[in-house]
Amino acid sequence: MKICIVRHGSAVSGAVQDQNRGLTERGEAQAVGAGHWLAQQAFNNPRILASPFLRARQTAQAIADSLTLPVETMPHLVPDGDVQQLLNDLTAQEQDLILVSHLPLVGHLAAMLVDGQLYDQPWSPAECWILQGDLAAAGCMSVDAVWYPVLDGL
Repeated sequence: MKICIVRHGSAVSGAVQDQNRGLTERGEAQAVGAGHWLAQQAFNNPRILASPFLRARQTAQAIADSLTLPVETMPHLVPDGDVQQLLNDLTAQEQDLILVSHLPLVGHLAAMLVDGQLYDQPWSPAECWILQGDLAAAGCMSVDAVWYPVLDGL
């Protein structure tokens, strides 16, 4: 099983309601870049799950456009989402996943899946980590590939 964890692209700052902040032009380009990179990766019938926040849905849609897949929202993928609840949800999944979310959740989730510990993991806008393992559980996955937008000038 593969799980790709993606942080949303660069977003506008200062919105009154955080959940309504959209992507900047740079963030849109980063999201498209993430989609192009992910389209070159070997996934087995992946599902794209995104935070209900606008910037994550916009990032997920750019990825979905590259992969010709639909986007589903998942309420636990918000910035302060419960990592344990998310892990419980992930263990029931049987297909590859692309999860689009926010800091600190993306770092917390990656740390739990790879190291079995909860800690802050730095993450750039639109950064993608592909994890692989037999089971989506704490300490049961390893990092298979990483894409950093800045290396592509984004």
